Amino acid sequence: MEIISEKGISGAVKYMLDVLIVVGAAIVISLPFSLKWCFEMITWTAGENYWFLLGFLFVTGTFGVVMVFELRQIFRRINEHKPFQRQNATNLKRIAALALLISAAYIIKMIFFISFLTIIVAIAFLVFGLAGLVFSELFKQAVEVKEENDLTI
Repeated sequence: MEIISEKGISGAVKYMLDVLIVVGAAIVISLPFSLKWCFEMITWTAGENYWFLLGFLFVTGTFGVVMVFELRQIFRRINEHKPFQRQNATNLKRIAALALLISAAYIIKMIFFISFLTIIVAIAFLVFGLAGLVFSELFKQAVEVKEENDLTI
């Protein structure tokens, strides 16, 4: 089985990202209704209020959907056998910035409604964002080496 092609693993991942974008967007759009349903149907013991959670989940959910879209763009170029493009480094930098913003949002949430899961998610997105910055710089350097190599040949 091929790994990098539209019919390989990278193509399957791109397809999963397509589905995730649609599902994620639907969830974000349905938040006013689904969150209200959760508040009415489930005993809420965390003390979090509807309007705070609605805004928080809308912002972080939107950032998450945009992150998936940026990742999809990278996989599209990989499937076209163009992995070392400047745009991929830019996409990785955007993903990292969004992850850091999500981490900041969870840190702010900890001020108002602290929970063990909130701390874990904040740290995870912080690490993910910092790693994304490293990988974006790595991709940028790889593009520069590739461009120099292309000019030499």
